[in-house]
Amino acid sequence: MNDLISLKLRRKIDNYKKSGGKRSRRANAQRIERFIRWCGCPGEEIGRKHVHLFFTEKQFSATTDRDYFYSICKLWQMLDRNKEPPRPPSMR
Repeated sequence: MNDLISLKLRRKIDNYKKSGGKRSRRANAQRIERFIRWCGCPGEEIGRKHVHLFFTEKQFSATTDRDYFYSICKLWQMLDRNKEPPRPPSMR
């Protein structure tokens, strides 16, 4: 996993966990890290296709879909992406 999360992205995730609601932010950071591990490529190389495949393969409940979507949105912000990631089927 360490190879998949660059030092710059690791710092952003750690800084995110330090402020705000601790329990919620810790859970979001864990979801981000799980998603990056699932993708199997560095965080900076993750794209929309990875998000589509993730939600298609996992088939989470609507609530879990929503939680992962917002965590992936936070990852997108950390990566300075302009658009938001694709929504899971349960949120369309």
